[in-house]
Amino acid sequence: MGKLIKRVLLTIVIAVFLYSGYQLVQYYYDGYVSNKLNERMKKQYEVAQKSQQELNNTEQEELTEEQLKQRYQERFDQLLAINSDIVGWISIENTGIAYPVVQSSDNDYYLNHNVEKQSSARGSIFMDYRNMVLNDDVHTVIYGHHMKDGSMFGELSKYKDEAYYAEHDTITFEGIEEPTKWQIFSVYIYSPEDQFFEYEFADEQQYNDYLDKIVKKSRYSTNVEVTSDDQLLTLVTCTYEITDARFIIHAKRVQ
Repeated sequence: MGKLIKRVLLTIVIAVFLYSGYQLVQYYYDGYVSNKLNERMKKQYEVAQKSQQELNNTEQEELTEEQLKQRYQERFDQLLAINSDIVGWISIENTGIAYPVVQSSDNDYYLNHNVEKQSSARGSIFMDYRNMVLNDDVHTVIYGHHMKDGSMFGELSKYKDEAYYAEHDTITFEGIEEPTKWQIFSVYIYSPEDQFFEYEFADEQQYNDYLDKIVKKSRYSTNVEVTSDDQLLTLVTCTYEITDARFIIHAKRVQ
């Protein structure tokens, strides 16, 4: 009987070991595939971006506003051929954050699907399904996983350090229609007990109250003035100080 129990326990240990090994291999393989995909898309986008930006001043003056807009939008042609859900490109200078942004009809699909719509634990960088038009939305929200290797939105955790913020205070979001820039003004950990995160606002007073809350919530003062006249961009990722907590970065549009 003792030998049988030992054999059963040994079998269980081996099974757990093999399963853990399989999971580990899957994790690293998923990371490899995800990183290769993002590198390829980044290269495609940068080539198209460079081509569009190489218009000299004389050439730009000869084009109408509509033609310039069309030239700008052409940089997304290859990406949209891969996935029509792409709504723009987000980047933060001198960081590893440079990704296409997708949008689905919910906030679940791209949690576990990459930009090519393949199953992936790393998911994609995606915009909240409630956002409609960048110029019209008061509050635009973009999500991404916090991966331990720093990919996706993993680097956002560095904003817990005020010195890091001082060197990386601007977010660029190049939407399909036009490019925009945003200045970060608040960073903090949002716990499950917090109940103030809002997407829409009934009136200016409610928006002012919300801005006041998120400015006060920041881990450090950025001395960036924000008013109800400003549009708001929020980046959301996981953080692990508290169970089910999120790390939040708020920025206002400056261009």
